[in-house]
Parts: sequence; structure tokens; C-alpha cells
Amino acid sequence: MSILKLKKRSVHLLEYALFRVAAWFLTLVPEWFARASGRALGSFVWRVVPLRRKHVLESLSRAFPQKSPSELERIGLFCYRNLGHCFVEFVRLNKLTGPWMERNITIEGREILDRLLGQGLGVIFVCFHYGDWELEGAYLGHLGYPLDVIARSQTNPFFDRYVSRMREACGMRLLPVTRSTRHVARSLRDGRIVAFLADQDAHQAGVFVDFLGRPASTPRGPAMYAYKTGAPVVLSFMTPAEGGKWNLVFEHAPRPETEDREEFIGEMTSFFTSRLDYYVRQAPEHWFWPHRRWKTKQPEANLKQPPSALPR
Repeated sequence: MSILKLKKRSVHLLEYALFRVAAWFLTLVPEWFARASGRALGSFVWRVVPLRRKHVLESLSRAFPQKSPSELERIGLFCYRNLGHCFVEFVRLNKLTGPWMERNITIEGREILDRLLGQGLGVIFVCFHYGDWELEGAYLGHLGYPLDVIARSQTNPFFDRYVSRMREACGMRLLPVTRSTRHVARSLRDGRIVAFLADQDAHQAGVFVDFLGRPASTPRGPAMYAYKTGAPVVLSFMTPAEGGKWNLVFEHAPRPETEDREEFIGEMTSFFTSRLDYYVRQAPEHWFWPHRRWKTKQPEANLKQPPSALPR
């Protein structure tokens, strides 16, 4: 093993050790204290550690030009506090029992998911880094839904194995993104739900659609599989409720009325991105602003009006 690889492995081990110590502590203390600790950690990172703070404020100012600097600062702070809250709920997943989930999560539109799943074509499940997306997957597993998740590997291999074990323990089946093509089609044929997180920068391979007033490269996968397989598409939003609780909202994405593949992908992707846009504008502090969502610029040759969203 080279010195560079050994150094990198040592850093990963140290990061993972610190994470496990924090996770161990947060699973021992009472829930109210763990949540408070998570929010305090988020506040500390925002105020003391310059972890993408400048990027977050810049993105917020472009998305909400009408808001004052103090309002943008508050959104950024509460975004990090909420991420700390979600971190706590993730490391405590093995302690979040069925009764706890029933008390803390309500569902709106479950009949939509059940009806479409009953058609036997599987369901393409589009979710986002909005609210507590890890808790959302765990809750669906608790409810007994046959859930497959397209999973990207974490940079730290030790943390990656930990996250995979936690997800699988909650009833999720993981499909590696590098080998997902064949597995997704098979899962849909088997009548399963295949979940895509569809709000990260997709580089030049993505389709550019409007998000918060700017063209954003968006993953083609959900729309592409909907076009190829005919499977219905359900959108999922983990929206905040009173008292630190959650409301899980399901929406049916209508199928574009076109046979052209690229038009279909553009219209479907624009539609579900417009729905995320709506929810982010309602509670912007619950979206994952540290991500560089607009990192990839639209090529000048392709500059044109992004595809219009389908009527809701």
C-alpha cells in the first residue's frame, strides 16, 4: 500500500471513529437530549466551521433575491440545525420503533402509492434531499413496502458500510448506482418500488430544467425508466410538522403525452423538479443547501427555455 493510500485510509478511519463515538453517545442519551445535541451541532458547524457557508448563502440569495441578508442567514442556520436533527434520527434508527414512527410520522396520499403499486408494473419512487429522507426510507420499510434504493457509495468506505447496514436493517434493498440498469428493470418487473434521489447535480449527463429560477442539471433516471417500462411515477416529500414531527406526502406524476423520448424525459423531469421547487419555497430550511446543485452549467449550444412542467 502506497504512503498516499495509507494516509487516506488513516484519515477515513479517524473520521469513522469520531462518527461512531458520536453515534454511540447519541443512542445512549434520552431522545430530547439527542435532538437538542443534533441541533446544537448544526448551529456550531454553521457559525464556527466554514463548511460551505459562503456557497449556501450565495445559493440562497439567488433563489430568494427578495429576502434580506438576515433572513438568508436565518435560513442557512436553520438548515444546518435541521441537518443535525436528521443526523441524530439516522444514528438512532435502530431505536426508532414502529410505535415511535406511527406517533411521529403521518402520511398523506398513501392510497395513491397503494393503487399504483397494485397495477403490477412496479413504482418509480422519486424522492429528494428534503426533510428527513433517511427516516422516510426506514418508515416505508417498517410499513412493509418492497423498497429498492439506488445507492451511491460514500467517499469514506467505513462510513459507506455503516450506512448500507443501517438501510438494509430497516428493510431497504440497495441497488448500487454503478450496476443499476439491469437491476432497476428487474425490480419493476417484480412489482417493487424503486427509489431515486433526484435533486443532485447530474453533470453533463443530466437534463437541464428550471429549479428555483436557474437551469439545473437533473438526473434522467426516473423519467428514462418511466419511458422505457411504463411504470407509474410517485413523488415523495417529507414535510415538517409541528413538534419536530413529519408529514410524508405522496403525489402521482402524470405521464407526458408524447412518444418522443427526449421530450418525455424533459417534461417528466421538469414536472417533479417543479414540485420540489414548490415545497422548498414553503420551507427552504428543510432542503439540503450545502449541495452544489447548480455546479454544472448548461452548454451555450443548448441554452433555451427549459421544458415546461406538466399541469398538476
